[in-house]
Order: sequence, then C-alpha cells, then structure tokens
Amino acid sequence: MDRRELGTGTRLVRAARSLPSGDGQPVVPPLVQSVAFDYGSAADQDAVFGNDRPGYVYGRYGTPTTAALESALADLDAAGAATCFVTGMAAIAAAVDACAVSRGGRVVAPEDCYGQTRALFERWVRERGADISFVDTTDLAAVDRALADKPTTLLYAEVIANPLLRVSDVSALAALAKAKGAALAIDATFATPILVKPATLGATMVIHSLTKYINGHGDVMGGVVSGSAELAATMRDRTILDGGYLPPHEAWLTIRGMRTLALRVRRQCASAMEIASHLVSHPKIARVRYPGLPDHPQHALATRQFNGLYGGVVSFQLRDDTRAAAFRFLDSLELAASATTVGDLFTEVLYPAISSHRRLPVEERKRLGITDGFLRMSVGIEDTDDLVADIDRALDRV
Repeated sequence: MDRRELGTGTRLVRAARSLPSGDGQPVVPPLVQSVAFDYGSAADQDAVFGNDRPGYVYGRYGTPTTAALESALADLDAAGAATCFVTGMAAIAAAVDACAVSRGGRVVAPEDCYGQTRALFERWVRERGADISFVDTTDLAAVDRALADKPTTLLYAEVIANPLLRVSDVSALAALAKAKGAALAIDATFATPILVKPATLGATMVIHSLTKYINGHGDVMGGVVSGSAELAATMRDRTILDGGYLPPHEAWLTIRGMRTLALRVRRQCASAMEIASHLVSHPKIARVRYPGLPDHPQHALATRQFNGLYGGVVSFQLRDDTRAAAFRFLDSLELAASATTVGDLFTEVLYPAISSHRRLPVEERKRLGITDGFLRMSVGIEDTDDLVADIDRALDRV
C-alpha cells in the first residue's frame, strides 16, 4: 500500500513506529514504551507466544527495555537470569509463594525482617494456613533446629536485616539449607551487589528492592528475583498471570540509576561509618547499631563477607527512649528527610514504630529491640560534615 494514498488521520496514527536507521550506537539504551508488538507473520508471533523463539508480543510478557535491565541485574548478581517486578514486595511475594507457600511447603524466615515482609508472611499464615516459622537467622544453631523440626522447602533471610542491621552468614545458611534439602532465598537490598553476591555463596535466589540502592534516586519502584533459568521461567509466569511485571519506563530509569551504584554505595558506606562513630560518643544516644563498629555482634562476619564495606544504614536508639523524643528529633532535621525509604542519594530517617514495623505488635517490636526511641538513618551522598551538624542540631532539641 502506498503511504501517499493514506488519509492524514491514518498517517498520523501509523507515524514513527520505528527508529530511523543509521550508523552509530546510542550509549543510552532506548526506552521502548510500546505495549504491543506487530509481526508480519502470524507463525512468528505464534512461536514467540509458545517460547519457541525470542521476541516480544505484549508488555506483560516482556519488553526490550525491561529485558535489558534483567540481563544487567543477572550479571550483577552473578546469577543465571533475573525477573523484574513492579515493587520489591511483589518480588518477595512471587518468589516465596511460588517456591514454597503455594505448594504447601514450609518456610523458615527471620524474626527481624522488614516489617511488611513479616506482615505478609503472617497474613499467609492466617489466611492460607501457611507453615512459616520465625527465627534469629544470625543464630545458626537456632536455624538448624528450625530446619530439623520438620521438612522445610525454603529458608529466607536478609543479609543485612531491616532495621536492626543484624548480619546473616550466607555461606553458613546455604550449607544448613542444602543439608536439609531446602532452597535459600536472600534479600540483599541493604547490602547491594557491591557488598556481597549471595549467589556466589550458595544462595538459590537473590531478591532486591530496586526502589532502594540500585535505582538510588527516589523516583522508581521495582523489585527483582535473580537465580537459575528455571526460577526465571517460574517468575515470568507470575508476572504474566499476576500482572506484576516492571514497566519499561521504570526499567529505563533504573538502568540510568544503577550506573552509579558502585560510586554511591562506597560513598554512603564511608559516610555511614563516620556518622556511626560520631553517634557512639554522643550523650543523647543510648546505642548505635552499625556492622562497621567493633561492638556489633557480627562485625567480624561483616568484615569478611562484605570486603571491608558495611552498608549505608545506621540505626540508633535515643537515650530518651520515647515516641515524643523521636518525633522532636525527626521534626528538627533540616537536611535529612523524614521519609520511609532507604538507599537514595539523599539522607533519610525512618521511625519504624509508625511505618515499616507499624503492623508488628508493640511487645514484639520491643522484644526485638525496636523501641520507642529507635530510628533508622539511610545515609546519602551529601557532605558528611553537613549531615553530622544536622544530626547534632536535631539532637540538641531532644
């Protein structure tokens, strides 16, 4: 059909459906925002739908931009393949449900995991009769007892726990899980692939919230599950049927953000160490939790496992261990944002009792160490001296 014979309306609708050809490769990958993909051959389209050949047919099944991110993340995690989801929680839910809960498999999980993760697991226990046991995953004897208690399908752990910053020994957990015939899922969001690659230490699957450090700019939500090609096929089926696949625009922004991941994380780790060391001697601070401090219970493990880096998050407890004092501190910050996330370029302080761990009963929060005066600081890339001055001014008002 001669395009010159088409009406204006038709030509407008059909315009710019492909990029102009020419020499030279872009240094930034193109954003392919299309939901659908046209095939000149129905047989070719059938082959793509049937997974007999690579290609794209519909946004929920995969897009070139998201696939580029998945390939980069698999390489970064030293895994066979990766699947991206719309949020970190969607990635956790898909992985744990598909690999254990939906099949009636038992899960052993950390008692001090991210509050929303624990709330999800406890909801599955209530609503679906899921068999999920919570333990201290830094206590290897306790983990071994939990795995031996009854057949277990999946051992789940956070390599750096949110927000208490306990550090789990991935190699040791992998050995325990393997001995009991369980898979090992590691949430490495706080560590990032810069500190540790759990797949190289025996983890079956690695989970990240892309919302946090990997994107790092506070403008994207996403999650990823990395592991074997077989796991990726299972996760892709979840994205197709559950609708949790990461859209291309978010994938493109995450690719942009992750390019500076190593630079940002190293700077954040250095600043976090300075801030933690400063807070240790502050008269208004009762306790500081940071894996880089010698008094951290897993300091030696963190030094060995993370190659001399200790993460960009510092948690601390006010000496005036009250909600009112915590609120005064948060309200007095000028540089650091009082915000419920972690891993961004800018410093953010979270009050777990009203946000991430709000669903956890007060008694359980306090048993774990999340008291009324407990705060979590995600250190950004600002000048460290400015951050210390901002913290000191806020503490002066507590």
